[in-house]
Amino acid sequence: MCLTGIISCGDNVPEPEPPRPGYPGKKMARTLIVYMAGENTLANYVNYDSLEIAQGLSTIGKDHRVVVYIDDTKSSRICVGTRDLPLQVVKTFSQNVCSTDSAEMEGVLSEIMERYPAEHYGLVLWSHASGWLPASKKKQVRRSFGIDNGVRSSIVETGFSMDLTTLANVLGHLPHFDYIFFDACFMQCVEVAYQLRHVADYVIGSPAEIPGLGAPYENILSSMCQIANGDNLVNMESVVKGYVDYYNNGAGHALYTGAEMSLVRTSALEALAAATAPYLQRLFENSTTPDCSEVQRFYYNPTQYTQYYDLQNLMYHLLSEEEYAAWLPAFQAAVPLSMLSPTWLSMYESGGSHIYHVKEPDYTGGVSAFVPEDKFVQRGYLKTYHALDWYKDTGLSNTGW
Repeated sequence: MCLTGIISCGDNVPEPEPPRPGYPGKKMARTLIVYMAGENTLANYVNYDSLEIAQGLSTIGKDHRVVVYIDDTKSSRICVGTRDLPLQVVKTFSQNVCSTDSAEMEGVLSEIMERYPAEHYGLVLWSHASGWLPASKKKQVRRSFGIDNGVRSSIVETGFSMDLTTLANVLGHLPHFDYIFFDACFMQCVEVAYQLRHVADYVIGSPAEIPGLGAPYENILSSMCQIANGDNLVNMESVVKGYVDYYNNGAGHALYTGAEMSLVRTSALEALAAATAPYLQRLFENSTTPDCSEVQRFYYNPTQYTQYYDLQNLMYHLLSEEEYAAWLPAFQAAVPLSMLSPTWLSMYESGGSHIYHVKEPDYTGGVSAFVPEDKFVQRGYLKTYHALDWYKDTGLSNTGW
């Protein structure tokens, strides 16, 4: 009878529930968030990069998770994966989310961080972008971060984008990020990093156009998940180097010829602003524009964007030898890592695609800066620039620009 009772009880033991995707509610060491604003001409690359992320999950630590928010021409959805559970959709939004709307972005990121808590967070911002330039509030040429065309069935490059100050405000309402990685064009400019200095310890990005294929996530996902706060430059170097090497030597080599990437340490940016301020005020006083014809630029189109001059190369050419030597340590503290391929491809250059060259690699830092000119006043760019912390804290507001 006892044996029968034991067998009977054993038969009634419920099957253990399988683990839920991403272990919601469990606080892990790292949650890496990839925010893909892809309802635009990059929609076809969403599947490519999300597949790479899925394949790279086997390389991350057991206490790491990756959450991917995707907004493309199919739907707005959240996917999550870990080393032992594949990347899978855990939520599909019933309505079309505008990924460049501040309230929508904050809502999505807040939901992810509450549902998938961690000791450390990393953030990838994936989309079109153009640095600090004015955001598009109507359907016109894209500017600033992201582009959302609002139409599922159409893949176009005109839509709503988000300006830099709004992005900084959204991220400032969230838990602190160890790093922000821009898988987007032109976002590694000193104005962007400076505006984000309070929301992340590091900023990784490119001062130039990036290849459409974006980051080789399968190769660098492990390092992205191992980055923690503090000066853990080993894994950050692996991320930056892995990105650039992929286009120098990997699958993207023939098509894109290279990539330009750098790392900014935000805790050193205020010292850089203080070191740069007297020189900028002198160079731009009385609304003048210095001769930058020899300065490394990452882009130029007379009707779109700006030149994105390299900040280090700008100082190298416009300061005296003694001034440059005095200024350089502050820049090197703020930009501890820069990896620039000898060439890269610009797809939006005036007159068609164009191959750029890094002319003076020893004096080029991989972080761009804006040089004001009258033509940008006419386009209304300066109104946006006046709202930036870099403009105020370097005293450019005293120059007449």
